Amino acid sequence: MATTWRICAKSGCPAITDQRQCPTHRAEADRARGTKRQRGYGKEFQAERRVWVRMVATGEVNCWRCLKPIMPGAPFDLGHDDSDRSIILGPEHQACNRSAAGKASHQ
Repeated sequence: MATTWRICAKSGCPAITDQRQCPTHRAEADRARGTKRQRGYGKEFQAERRVWVRMVATGEVNCWRCLKPIMPGAPFDLGHDDSDRSIILGPEHQACNRSAAGKASHQ
């Protein structure tokens, strides 16, 4: 597949890249996001995710957003309440999680 080249999305940056942002601005954006712990994915979250990984591997767990089964071995996100990141609601399909995040960012 051919690579699509574009100008960096950062206003005023003339760099040409095959990503949304040039490497410099992508690194800058990652630093601005904070660490996993600062975003709420610390040691407690990781321990909870390990529990769910074993349960999802059985094939008997449903996505809490769409209520459809999560297939064993399929990638999943451990979802949290949209208004309170400290409340873990259970596993969800990556597409369900990313869709909800995208919808929330546009409200």
